[in-house]
Amino acid sequence: MGRTLLIAALIGVPVFAASWIGLMSAAGDPTGETLARQAIGEADARVTVTPYPKLIPWTDRPSLDGNLPGLPEGVDPAGTRDAGKVDPSKLLPAGSTTARALQEVNNVELRGPQANRSVRLITGDGQSKLTEGTFKLDSGRMPGKPGEVAVSPSLAKYLDLMDGEQLKPGATLTTATDQKYSVVGLARSFNEPNRQTVYAGPNTPLALPQPGAEIRYLVDLPAGTDADALSDQLLDQGLMLLPRANVVDPPPTTMGGSQDAGATAVIALVIGFGVLEIVLLAGTAFAVGARRQTRELGLVAAAGGTAQDIRRIVLVQGAFIGLLGAGGAVLIAVLATIAGRPLWEKMLNTLIVGVNIPWRMLVIVGVLGLLAGLASAVVPAVSAGRMAPMAALSGRFASATGVIRLRKPAIVLVAGGIVCAIVGSVWMASVFAQAQKSVAAQAEPYRATVTPTGPIALVLLGITAVIIGLVWLLPNLVGKVASVARFLPLSGRLALRDAARHRHRTGPAAAAIMMSVGATAAMAFAISNSIAAESADYIPDAIHGDATLPFAGTVPYSPVTVEKVAGLLPTRKTYEISTISLPGAKSSGEYTPSLSVTTPPGSGTWGLPLMVVDPDYIARFPEYGAKAAAAMRAGKIVLPRQEGLTDGKVKLVEDNLQEDPKGQLHAAVVVPSAPKTAQVSASALISPEAARKLGNLRPYRVQYELKREPTDSELAAATKLLGHEDVLKVEKGYESPARLWFIGLMSAATVVTLLGVAISVSLSAAEGRADLATLAAVGAPPRRRRSLAAAQAWVLGELGCLLGVGVGALYGYTAHAAFGSPYFAIPWREIGGIVLVVPLFAGLLAWLLTRSRLPMVSRVD
Repeated sequence: MGRTLLIAALIGVPVFAASWIGLMSAAGDPTGETLARQAIGEADARVTVTPYPKLIPWTDRPSLDGNLPGLPEGVDPAGTRDAGKVDPSKLLPAGSTTARALQEVNNVELRGPQANRSVRLITGDGQSKLTEGTFKLDSGRMPGKPGEVAVSPSLAKYLDLMDGEQLKPGATLTTATDQKYSVVGLARSFNEPNRQTVYAGPNTPLALPQPGAEIRYLVDLPAGTDADALSDQLLDQGLMLLPRANVVDPPPTTMGGSQDAGATAVIALVIGFGVLEIVLLAGTAFAVGARRQTRELGLVAAAGGTAQDIRRIVLVQGAFIGLLGAGGAVLIAVLATIAGRPLWEKMLNTLIVGVNIPWRMLVIVGVLGLLAGLASAVVPAVSAGRMAPMAALSGRFASATGVIRLRKPAIVLVAGGIVCAIVGSVWMASVFAQAQKSVAAQAEPYRATVTPTGPIALVLLGITAVIIGLVWLLPNLVGKVASVARFLPLSGRLALRDAARHRHRTGPAAAAIMMSVGATAAMAFAISNSIAAESADYIPDAIHGDATLPFAGTVPYSPVTVEKVAGLLPTRKTYEISTISLPGAKSSGEYTPSLSVTTPPGSGTWGLPLMVVDPDYIARFPEYGAKAAAAMRAGKIVLPRQEGLTDGKVKLVEDNLQEDPKGQLHAAVVVPSAPKTAQVSASALISPEAARKLGNLRPYRVQYELKREPTDSELAAATKLLGHEDVLKVEKGYESPARLWFIGLMSAATVVTLLGVAISVSLSAAEGRADLATLAAVGAPPRRRRSLAAAQAWVLGELGCLLGVGVGALYGYTAHAAFGSPYFAIPWREIGGIVLVVPLFAGLLAWLLTRSRLPMVSRVD
């Protein structure tokens, strides 16, 4: 019974993982009526009022993710009307009912316990029956008056409005302009439920004017209305209608519908490796049952049973255990999804509505698990059928003998796979380099990404070949490794020689560990190279250790504020960074035109912003700083590259003008190799003295050069003075998120390795009871059995981990090319932990869990 449950668990764990992932994916990406209720509540349709008076016909039928209708010729893309002044009910059939849909409009500044905080504002008619289901109301009610709001629980806790899990009576919130609003309920959105949010009615004074914005309404249409025909008619009025039926059952689109071949190959590879891993792990464990059943199977043969009968017995056991493991795993995954809903909601940061069970996917996963369980019994069944009846009745186990030779086809597969993986990675790196060149000239360069199908397919082919070759090679490789046994202590010699004699079980077990550890090592390599790429792309706001204070809406610029903040921090020197505005420049809202350096057409950028900065700040950069600061002190503009420089001069124009024949000429010089810090490489630099001759300085940021890292109390004092959180920042460079990832990876590697090791050691103990008893009879101490189990666990774990790291390194080299890492990042600490610590831990665990004394067993000859 125990062995049956063990094998069922080995089959069930991967099936459970796949089923749970599918269930979580379905929960985070609902479809059908669940999606329709979240998107449009109880309405028959959603109407979007656009700022355009007319739209062209639909290219595809309207859907949540489909293409939008275009604009007729001559219509201003910026919009020609205020959507808020359009009443859609007048354009809908008589008897229609409308309600404003909940929609994010802007952020609102609130008074916090220590300082102001900017939070999301969502407005809409939350009290309407039509909007029910588009949000979750935890308690209270949604706002109905302009002076009422509802807030998310996270914001209520931050503002200290909670009494346990309920709102305090008479709870209010205060805006940064000292306006007070009554808090009448707790509500959350399905996406980002933990985000701090304020909900208000459609006519709330918190909503700022948004020229050119769209406004959405939920509509209840009269019975018998043809929603599709109405959707076409409303386009002439600049309205888009999305019928509920198109949300429940999305119509086909001309865009998309095909999956990238590389993504399909990756999915197929993952499924294939998962099935192979089940076969290897469960197949090795099946040998435990088959070997312990040797005498029973021998009795079947002695009673006239044929080899075919014996094979059927073992195969039926495999089918039964596969059904038990796969079926039980799917059932447990469904129950775990329902029972653990609060936990999954926290993990996914999404509210789960109902239970959306993808039955088709679960059936496919269950059938794959069942087939894998059946396949895992094939080799033990064949071996059992070949046993001689007398040998089976005596309980003797066959062991491998003869000369051990490595299979040449397997070696060719491994070598060819490595070549394919390297060639594919180099090919992918060249494609990535071309993508980087295409974005390098952008004013605000973004991170280049590529998904080339050809290189991906070649890499996957290579890695697949390597794994197949190693799985084929491993049994004999174990025998070759045993040749070093003479250099080890007695327990190590016994362990290696036992592994070589019974390589029918140690080979598959080591292969299963190799594949599991290979996946873990691959993730470690991928994370390391992704982090290395992100670190290379990271643009710091200031020199390392400096503090940055931007001025943009939340904190207005004031020399007094700059000075007071400097006094609260361990400041060595203060540098103001500004733009230049011409005298008489007209502002539009918060925007005021500033001077920039023109660049010629085709340069990839439209102008370089002109940054006014103290040359002393620039002089702090190594090598580049001294040259640039000297040019700035001489009154010249410093350029990061040649574009825009003609005869030692550049033309300065306002940044809202594409052409200005009256642009000013100014002496300039190019200083290459500008640092990315604080956008220095994307700007033209000028000293404050030279800038004042051109116009008025408008400071937009202050850099504080600090003597040391500020304490928490110093930062808190500065935050209190500024009146807003998260404005003042100390530059600490790129902060890697790797620590939590690698802790999880190491845990996964340890669990998987221990699982494979436990199977092999338990099988070894089952097969070696007589040998251990003989050792005890000739004087071996009781601890020898414990030491032998520990040595077997270490040998098997070490071999599987070493090969797994090698396979993972192939993935890692590909990740280095795919992510655009500047170098092949190797996670030495994590790889060292996998190769050294995990096998040692496996050996220690085997030593602790193995009994020293073994009862004497009889030998039957």
